[in-house]
Amino acid sequence: MSKQKQIKVKMKKLLERFTFLLFFFAFTLACFSCAPPAVKEVKLIWPSPPEEPKLAYVNSYKGESDFKKKGFFEAVLGETMFSTDLQKPYGVTAYGDKMYVTDTQSAVVFVFDLKEQKVTFMGHKDMGKLALPAGVAVSSDGIIFVSDAKQKRVFGYDANGNLKIALGKKDEFKNPGGIAINNDIGRLYVVDSYGHMVHVYSTKGDPLFTFGKRGDGDGEFNYPSNVAIERKTGNIYIVDTQNFRVQVFDKDGKFIKRFGQIGDVPGTFTRPKGIGIDSEGHIYVADAAFDNLQIFDDKGQILLFIGGPGHEPGYFWLPAGVYVDEKDRVYIVDSFNHRVQVLQYLSEKWKKENPEKYKEYLMK
Repeated sequence: MSKQKQIKVKMKKLLERFTFLLFFFAFTLACFSCAPPAVKEVKLIWPSPPEEPKLAYVNSYKGESDFKKKGFFEAVLGETMFSTDLQKPYGVTAYGDKMYVTDTQSAVVFVFDLKEQKVTFMGHKDMGKLALPAGVAVSSDGIIFVSDAKQKRVFGYDANGNLKIALGKKDEFKNPGGIAINNDIGRLYVVDSYGHMVHVYSTKGDPLFTFGKRGDGDGEFNYPSNVAIERKTGNIYIVDTQNFRVQVFDKDGKFIKRFGQIGDVPGTFTRPKGIGIDSEGHIYVADAAFDNLQIFDDKGQILLFIGGPGHEPGYFWLPAGVYVDEKDRVYIVDSFNHRVQVLQYLSEKWKKENPEKYKEYLMK
């Protein structure tokens, strides 16, 4: 065998070994990266003992990785359309056993089926394809409304992600953001941040009225961001972000009251974002500058704040949307931690329905 041929044979064997080692390394890396992290039970309550517990940590959700591990080739080759874990979530709502989360980077809505332990997506089909989803809300007839800040529209999808309705004629919206629905009267409220107003529609898509304009007086806004509905009264709570306050209106947009001011102490705001209201009228406001969640009474007095900058459960990194469901579970979008954290408000009703669980919290 010639020397040149011997060299070619050696090179071929080296290449084969290198290819094997590369494949083995990729396989090993994929196995480690695909394996779900060890489940560690987290027990957090606020305020700390010996004070009576008011809030308890429930869980955090990031996406498909919460429920299953990816296959080898899926992990190596990656996703074909978008990540199946949250990248930059913003808005959140919950209806029944499902949690809906908008993701501004992936440009889809993540649908977490918490009962079936799976994740599906909407807003990626050609009809009603999203560009910059922000707010999300669900009507009692099952339509999932999603605001798109880039396309300046609000889309409504059925449970299968098929487009059923589209709101927003040319120049009607400037920057639709937070949305909320009063299912008792069939109204959809859309916060237009750059328009400094709120648009009100029927859940069938009929325009009803608008309220607000730019300013710092009662009923005026400066880049409002999010909205929540108080279930008992139907009152509307608007986060007036650049006025560093929350404003309250009745269901018809009549100004009632306001609270909050700029500051760096509890009870003040620097960059308020998401808002939610529990069954007893407590108001939850996320502040993206403080990386915390502040809880107020119905008079706007600070009761408690939790969190601060961090990555552990109960801490936040640029929190955004907030939602409180009918069971007093509090959902907080933790944007830069790529997750939604869920807390439980320990209401009087919850304590009666869960006496043993409440005793566990008392013994912490």
